[in-house]
Amino acid sequence: MKAEKLVQHLSEAARRLGFKVRTEEGNFEGGSCVFAAERIVFLNRRETHEERAELLGRLLAGEKVEELYLLPEVRAYVERFAADAARTQEQENREP
Repeated sequence: MKAEKLVQHLSEAARRLGFKVRTEEGNFEGGSCVFAAERIVFLNRRETHEERAELLGRLLAGEKVEELYLLPEVRAYVERFAADAARTQEQENREP
């Protein structure tokens, strides 16, 4: 799947989880925040579609996406980041 289409699917999944997804242009890195009890994801228009997809994939990996219908390719993309996060957490727990 092309990165642009992947960003569309991931953005829609984020919206279904209650995030407001905004694409803005500026000198910032994309990310998520909570402002006035509203969960917002900011995507930087200057970033590539691949970078935006990665940001959304990492965000969704920390959410409960099991209950959402996602295309198999989109779900596999998100699960890749969930596996990365689990490995990182294991390594952090083992370090003294």
